[in-house]
Amino acid sequence: MTIHRLRPRQERATRQAPADAPRAPRTAERGDAAPVAVPFAVTRISPEARRAAGRVLASGWVTGGPETERFETEFAAYVGARHAVAVSSCTAALELSLRALRLPAGAPVLVPALTFCGAVQAVLHAGLRPVPVDVDPRTGMPTPATVSRAARSCGCPRAMTALHYAGAPAPVEEYARAARLPLTHVVEDAAHALGTTVGDIPVGHLSRAACFSFYATKNLPIGEGGMVTTDDASLADRVRRARLHGMSADAWHRHQPGGSWRYTVEEAGLKANMTDVQAAVGRAQLRHFDHWQARRAALAARYTAALAEVPGIVPLEPAAAGRHAHHLYVVRVLDAYGTSRDDLVDLLARDGIGTSVHFVPPHHLPYFRDLLTAPPGGLPGTDALFPQLLSLPLYPDLAEAAVDRVCGALAEHARGGGAAAGSTGTAGSAVTGGSPGTVPAAADDRSADRPLPPPTPHPGLRTLVVGAGEAGRALARDLARTPAYGLRPVGFLDDDPDKHRAGRVGDLPVLGDLGAVRAAVLAHRVEAVVVAIPGLDPDRFRRVARAAEAAGASVRYLPSFIAALRRDVVGGDMCELDVRALIGRPEMHVVGPEARAVIAGRRVLVTGAGGSIGSELCHQLRAFGPSRLILLDHDESNLHRLQLELYGDALRGDDIVISDIRDRPRIDQVFRDLRPEVVFHAAAHKHLPLLELHPCEGVKSNVRGTENLVRAAATTGTRRFVLISTDKAADPVSVLGATKRLAERVVGAAQDTAPAGTVFTAVRFGNVLGSRGSLLSVVAQQLGSGDPVTVTHPDVTRYFMTVEEAVGLVLEAARMARGGEVFVLDMNRPVRIVDLVREYARSVHVPDVDIRFTGLRPGEKLNETLFSADERHTPTAHPRILAAIPADHEPAFGPHLSGLYATAEDNDGDGVRRALAALLPGFPAAPSGLPPRAALTAPYPDDF
Repeated sequence: MTIHRLRPRQERATRQAPADAPRAPRTAERGDAAPVAVPFAVTRISPEARRAAGRVLASGWVTGGPETERFETEFAAYVGARHAVAVSSCTAALELSLRALRLPAGAPVLVPALTFCGAVQAVLHAGLRPVPVDVDPRTGMPTPATVSRAARSCGCPRAMTALHYAGAPAPVEEYARAARLPLTHVVEDAAHALGTTVGDIPVGHLSRAACFSFYATKNLPIGEGGMVTTDDASLADRVRRARLHGMSADAWHRHQPGGSWRYTVEEAGLKANMTDVQAAVGRAQLRHFDHWQARRAALAARYTAALAEVPGIVPLEPAAAGRHAHHLYVVRVLDAYGTSRDDLVDLLARDGIGTSVHFVPPHHLPYFRDLLTAPPGGLPGTDALFPQLLSLPLYPDLAEAAVDRVCGALAEHARGGGAAAGSTGTAGSAVTGGSPGTVPAAADDRSADRPLPPPTPHPGLRTLVVGAGEAGRALARDLARTPAYGLRPVGFLDDDPDKHRAGRVGDLPVLGDLGAVRAAVLAHRVEAVVVAIPGLDPDRFRRVARAAEAAGASVRYLPSFIAALRRDVVGGDMCELDVRALIGRPEMHVVGPEARAVIAGRRVLVTGAGGSIGSELCHQLRAFGPSRLILLDHDESNLHRLQLELYGDALRGDDIVISDIRDRPRIDQVFRDLRPEVVFHAAAHKHLPLLELHPCEGVKSNVRGTENLVRAAATTGTRRFVLISTDKAADPVSVLGATKRLAERVVGAAQDTAPAGTVFTAVRFGNVLGSRGSLLSVVAQQLGSGDPVTVTHPDVTRYFMTVEEAVGLVLEAARMARGGEVFVLDMNRPVRIVDLVREYARSVHVPDVDIRFTGLRPGEKLNETLFSADERHTPTAHPRILAAIPADHEPAFGPHLSGLYATAEDNDGDGVRRALAALLPGFPAAPSGLPPRAALTAPYPDDF
């Protein structure tokens, strides 16, 4: 479940909250009264439940025992089932029920395409194959027709799960007939459905088994826990054994008079039992359940009546006759509403109203993409419904006045005009259209007065145009009519009061003045900001850029070709580079405004700050409001340039540190004096062929330099440390990759001994387009001079990412890290270098590019990987970021580092390679031989 963060309004309240308002946290600024927030969910634990928990704790028996047995008996009676088995969660209930069906391994099981990810995990953990069933957008649930289609697509399903979505009754028997399955092979996902009836029959014994949830926000809240109900005694017995390792008797029964310590295990099981503390709370809560359900029904009826007057907000329809449990109140945000679902979520959050979305379809999540096989024709109903889904607050303590407030806000935000209907974009990056004082290429007088075409959906980034004058109108026209630019205008910002009164310029709304950048980016989920005001004052330009960055954006400054890559140009110039075509996938906006919380008000240090990645990172960090931004580099010229870019002057000497990370006493002094709370470590030697020639220098900087920083950070109380690594660290064969892999391991080892509250983590980059010395900058230079473009091999591939993606990955890793992870951006598939060169040449009108192949250089792979062969990768809270989990059997390396360092200090290159091979199995102890002469002289780069 995704519960969106509340952003309550901070202005003074203009009216008192009603006396019957729900018991929810108030938000206020410096003691001033503020509107009462309406959280999405509030957990209610009754006084009786609190006393019952205390009674069990005082008894001395707190695991599964007599309270659990009583709860099972009472719950079975409530739903009308013969048996109930209490377990640790609804997900465990589903897995155990499916295991109890004793299906063959890998058997296909039909699951709704719109369901919680845990329900699909349950099928996988049971050793079965989930097959998604499309849903009807009107109900959120499958139809017999979609069930039949999914059943045909997998040949012969062996079972199915039926979800009573949001608490609405599902036509379980019709589903079974459509799948040609007996009801004995149907398991109901009743996580939302305690209190639901299908017709007159309570959910709980319609099928072979029903699985309930007692999560903190469910209709019967315990905190955690689940229940399997069934009329089948044998299935109940299998689940009862399997919930406790498959044991024939639990501790309570072995503890009773006449019991024995002996037990047997006859089949697989897991640890998934309920405790007596949970059961005691559940028994007490169950006594209030009917009253709470009546309250939910009354609140749902109030929503339905009020929302009938709001066009474009449509509650889901029932899929079958029966009683609705009203676990959720789910609506569809249709095009007629005039504001997209995602924009509406943010607008309501700013009003202090919490909402959620149930659910992200599993086939949209990276982990499940290769595990779910959609029927022919895909899952169009689910894909159409997901961008519309919105769950509104609904719980027994919700006041009628709060429901009225939610409905009033929905009416107020209808036809908001600030977003394209149906958009599913995410809040995003800011990019600038040329430097202040330059005239955009598209700003000619003849085109500025033409009416703008109506905005049409295309896959470009949602773009805010700063400036609604002639240049801005011409730019917006070009972007709207040419999807190849990759930017889709959604509105203007302008200081002209006449434009504000008019409300629109052409077909785009005017969303505020130049001071409203941050608010507009957040409210309208803008993904790009283009400045289109020729001659804008540099100070004003910087304020606009920083405001955009503070909303989770990034700003680009470089000119010419790299500026086009970073979207620092406008109009016709923007079509000169199609990033999607170059990197083989759509560009992603990675960082969100939530990353600000890691940076704001803290002392932040960036090593390698003067480099291309370090500089871009500092621009983004500056906008997030650190108390100090400390720039560390050994190159004073780059530091001076960066300081001018960030502040407009070079008078902030206290935040500039000239230092070499290899100098341990100096690093210790810097950390001791400045006490950084967050460290981003970007300093490194990273040019692959040069490090093959000078391996000792790679060890001194990349390994020992990292260890110097890690030791200093741990000693002085740094809270977060993020290492920037490379995909070449995965199964390394180059000195660059080997030294960065050791740097990753140094960081991981630091987490094992880190003080409480300190987090060490790493990120792996692909090749970064636009970074200093990167591939495309060299290709641009070669094409510009008329020279052949040098490529090492016809089939060489690499993973590519943009500067925005690289910086976003670093900041999101800093936010998500718990310690010891290596984060990797999901870059889909690698790109063939030859294809990238030809695509770029085509975009700059060089149709017949001359490519010269120079041969792979020492240390180069034909194809890079993102993960080592012995690493596992897992999804994270971010849908496009993965975490690499190292193998448990990695050999110890700490004691061997001193020998590696001594060999490097002796400048023994061959000895360093042998030491690296001893530390990293698979790394070649001897160089692969001299490369061809052409490869030595070719300018083709290979860094990250």
